Amino acid sequence: MANKVYPDWVQKQKTRGTTVKKVGSNYYLYKHSSKRIPGKKNPVPSDTYIGRITPEGIITSSNKKVDANASDIIVREYGFSRAIQHLCPASWKEPLGDLWQEVLDFIIVRESPGSYIIDEREVPKELDPHIQLGAQKSALLRRMKQEYGRDLKDIRCLSSIYLVTIGKKHLISKISDEQKALIDDIGLVMEVH
Repeated sequence: MANKVYPDWVQKQKTRGTTVKKVGSNYYLYKHSSKRIPGKKNPVPSDTYIGRITPEGIITSSNKKVDANASDIIVREYGFSRAIQHLCPASWKEPLGDLWQEVLDFIIVRESPGSYIIDEREVPKELDPHIQLGAQKSALLRRMKQEYGRDLKDIRCLSSIYLVTIGKKHLISKISDEQKALIDDIGLVMEVH
């Protein structure tokens, strides 16, 4: 089989163990390998996509393939819940003592029923009868506004940021420029472990 002749800028990207494929006027780089299959006379070739070759270099694919069944994928609201957790003032937590986390989780899940918190901690179905939910929520919102200048209406746009769990891998959905500006403004770190 004769070697194909490619332009110099394409040939420069081709290294040992790779192959170039031309589709239309575009060139693509693949990792080339082969494996033996029982019952087959010759090895079966296998190519893995690396990226598109341009005169400036290789543009790699940012898309990742994940082996998962639909039942392995969980999508939960993340941005809004994280923002409330982040903006929760110590002055609101102190009067509640050890119950503050339970009350905060309860408020978050009431505001965002699809919150990722549901998968992290056990959220009570009801609060202690001595805790007045309406009063606690009002106090939380008032203190968030006083200390950070933000309330639920301001951070509601973060509700469309999702935590996507595929098996044991966690990903955060796309964040818009408007959401990014708000996240940076309130100093929120959007990371998952």
